[in-house]
Amino acid sequence: GSVAWLFHWYRGQERFKRKAARTRKDYLAVMDALCAYPMKIGTFGERRAGAVDATTVDTLYQKLQKRSVRRATYAMQVCRLVWNWAVRHGKVTGVSSNPFAKMALNQKPGKGNRPTTRAEYDLYRKTAHDLGHHSMAAAAALIFELCQRVSDCFGYALKDDNEQASGFFWEDYKPGVSIALTQSKTGKHHVIPLTADDAAGNHVALYPDLEAELARLGGSGAGLIVLRDSTGEPYTERTAAMLHRAICDKAGLPNSMTLTGFRHGGTTEIGDTGEADLRAITGQKH
Repeated sequence: GSVAWLFHWYRGQERFKRKAARTRKDYLAVMDALCAYPMKIGTFGERRAGAVDATTVDTLYQKLQKRSVRRATYAMQVCRLVWNWAVRHGKVTGVSSNPFAKMALNQKPGKGNRPTTRAEYDLYRKTAHDLGHHSMAAAAALIFELCQRVSDCFGYALKDDNEQASGFFWEDYKPGVSIALTQSKTGKHHVIPLTADDAAGNHVALYPDLEAELARLGGSGAGLIVLRDSTGEPYTERTAAMLHRAICDKAGLPNSMTLTGFRHGGTTEIGDTGEADLRAITGQKH
């Protein structure tokens, strides 16, 4: 079948259906864009999947990078997964090899994902409070201090009612003890301690700035922690991005400072202390 047929077939596989809602949404966007991508003759979606070779793939990747290196790399990674599964079921798909395997993909992060410094993080939170966006200050703290994904902080992954809710909830926060979340990418329920014992056996708060932000929100004891200050409703990606830019502009912070940059800043700060293994806080497997 065609590439478009192969993508449709893959979307019907349990392997795809088991992925998180946000991941499925991202995959679908990539597949739709590739199907519509114009070639010398027709579109990429009209090509026979089993006839796509390395030369075609390399040329496609080079062209896609002119628009966005990061998106081009992600598109190739999605295709690699699809073709891997297609080869495994070759009798059905007619695909016998994976032209997306062993590609020299550009893994360099975009310029907008540079690590946010603690000074920038502190100024951002102060400015957010001055503007009345207290939940944005708390969001920055959750992302920076706990090194978690932006989507989990804001609960973007809650759009699929058939899945376990992901994100930070008041029910999972025990002040001075721990905070937990279910990560949308892995489905893992990750618990992060908020205190530790020092050499003298005293309990020391690990994230005082974060807990101060949460105390300022004054949670009701249930539901998502990060909600819009004006409406009490969950954030959309668009609204969070707009408010983030407004806060940065008011504070005179650089245009390259992104919400994701808070996470990079937090992991960089931990790495600078000499700690090589970040899995205890990030919850990542590798």
